[in-house]
Formats: sequence, structure tokens, C-alpha cells
Amino acid sequence: MNENRYTFVIDLIQKAGELLLESRKKHIEVSIKGGDERDLITNVDIEVNNFITEKIRQSFPSDAIYSEEATEEDISSGSFWAIDPIDGTKNFVKNIPLFSIVIGYVDNGIISAGAVYNPVTKELFSFEKNRGAFLNQKLIKVSDKIELKKSTVFLTTGRSKEYWDWGAKVYRFLLENAHSVRGIASSGLDICFVAAGRSEACIYANLTTIDVIAAIGILKEAGGIIEGKSGPIDFLSKTPQTIIAVNNAEILSALKKGINI
Repeated sequence: MNENRYTFVIDLIQKAGELLLESRKKHIEVSIKGGDERDLITNVDIEVNNFITEKIRQSFPSDAIYSEEATEEDISSGSFWAIDPIDGTKNFVKNIPLFSIVIGYVDNGIISAGAVYNPVTKELFSFEKNRGAFLNQKLIKVSDKIELKKSTVFLTTGRSKEYWDWGAKVYRFLLENAHSVRGIASSGLDICFVAAGRSEACIYANLTTIDVIAAIGILKEAGGIIEGKSGPIDFLSKTPQTIIAVNNAEILSALKKGINI
């Protein structure tokens, strides 16, 4: 079951990437969501979303689909597809080549297969449960660094005012204790970069994990850890939550002690 869905995802996400790039050349129309001028959506988000959902329905007509944009069905069974047609829409709008398409499949509450694809760089991160995590079909693993002072950390504090002071304290702590601090504002890629050993951790103040559940599956399959304020998190939650995605327990412990999470 996982295998045919995994193969299906690999093919689908690359075709969706081709569509995204072609649509970007033609026209980008930007709108705001929920009255928040910093929360953007484009016509390309909707076009890519519709393409992905249509292809899933053609191949797996009985499967439920959850999408950050425009598509939300009953997923209470715990078996469904989770889609983010453009993760990093602000980067996309500004023509910053750090955004991705995210497609994952959850089987009875377990993240079982998925992919994260940057159509600009052609980097395709993917995983199958218990079979490995991959970058362009080559096996990847998390970094083996165990000291925070030697680690690169990605930080995104979010738009909400309630996190500004907390985010400033976290940033200062990382400046004082980590090797370097970065931020690319594409949660799917941030998490995949930890999975691939490009960084040791990423911190999000306010992340809706279900939107990028494929990236979480990739991280876990690559040997990484993801936690929230009270330990394990509900990956299927539609409610934004604070998360730390890391390469190992040593870095997790150092971060949790230092940033009061």
C-alpha cells in the first residue's frame, strides 16, 4: 500500500512542480487570507492545489484530502492526504527560490509516505515509513553534531504579536550559544534541511504541523526528533503550535533548557 502511494507521490509532486513554474511565468495574482495582510495566497497556490487533488481523486477516489488551501474534507478516520501546494508563499511572491510543494499520506494516524519538492532547485526530499528518507533518491541522515556551539539553527518566530518577545529572547540565546542562526521561512524545507544534515535544528513559534506532515515524516525517517512545549506533539493538529525539530536528543536538550520551552 505504501509503495504505490510513494511512487505516485514522487511522480505527482514533480509534475505539480512543472505546473507551478509554468504558471509563475504567466501571471501571479496575490490575495490575503483572513484579513491578515501578511498571510498571502496566490492564484498559483490554488491552481497547483487543484491539480494535486484532482490527480489524487483519479488514482485514489476513496481517500480523504486535507489541504492548507481550499480543500478540507473529513479526516477523522486518521487516513488521508495532507497537501501544501506552496509552502513559503512569501518567498514565492518575492521570487526568492526557497519554497516547496508538500504532499504526505497518513495511514491510520501514522505518517507513512510523502515528499517535499523545490521545483526551482529540483531538490526532491521523500520518505517511506521504515524504508528511509531520501534526497533525489539518495539516502539521507541527520547530522551527528551534539554540541549547540557547533550547530546551525533555523528560527522563525511567526507573525503573532504574542511571540515577539519570546522570539527575541530565543534569537539572543542562539546568537550567544549556537554556531549560526538562519531563517528561510519555508517550514517544509527547514525541516528537510535538518533531515539532510544541513542544519542541526529548526524552531517555529507557531507552526501548523499538518500542513507539512510529509517533512515531519522525512525528518523522523532520517533519525531526527520533533517536539513541542510539553514533549511529543500532535502531528495531525490543525492548531498552530511551537515546535523544535532537531537531529538528536543532545541538541534538543540544550535548546529546551536555553529557550524555556
